[in-house]
Amino acid sequence: MSRFIASIGLLTAIFICFFTIEMNAQKSSFRDSLVQDFRAGTLIIRLKTHENKLNSIESVLHRADTSPNYRDRLTKKRDLIIANRDRYNQDLVSAFSKLYTFSELRFIFDKDIKRFREGELDGVFLGTDLLPLPESAPVVGSYYFFGEGNTQMPGNSREGLLVMDANGDQLPSWFPSYFRAKSNGKSFFSMFGGDGYAYLPAEKVVKKFLKKLGEL
Repeated sequence: MSRFIASIGLLTAIFICFFTIEMNAQKSSFRDSLVQDFRAGTLIIRLKTHENKLNSIESVLHRADTSPNYRDRLTKKRDLIIANRDRYNQDLVSAFSKLYTFSELRFIFDKDIKRFREGELDGVFLGTDLLPLPESAPVVGSYYFFGEGNTQMPGNSREGLLVMDANGDQLPSWFPSYFRAKSNGKSFFSMFGGDGYAYLPAEKVVKKFLKKLGEL
């Protein structure tokens, strides 16, 4: 009886060993496939517009019943949002255009992603001056997005810069797909208005991203 139990235990251990080897092989194959697809594809840097927020402010500014004091506060808020947005976008574009070499690279405003997915390329992609390119070649192969988002961690979602697939979903946790603020979970590149938070500069983000990509 003891020999039978020992044999069953040995067979179970062998099965678990082979199953583990097979699972690890599948994971390794998936990792290699994703990395190769990413390298052969295009990384699209998703830039901010704050279109809805700014449209909402403009609608209040144009109302006749908006008081002068409130109008002044809203105007300052609007101007700060625009200045911070432009600084964020330009820093990110400058860093990626100067340092990123892992795959093809494009820049796009977040408001134009729907148009891009629908196949409209006229004025969708941007130059390093953040102006629409008059002509853009179609994206060949797979594409991925890089931009602000929330991690997919139930009950513990954090905001930061993410690498996402074509559907906007964060890539697997082993992929270098999340870059957070040094000290706080607020908007990654907020760096706005003396809020006291320390944020990682755009160039450091790109260098860190490339370093981790090279380790895959």
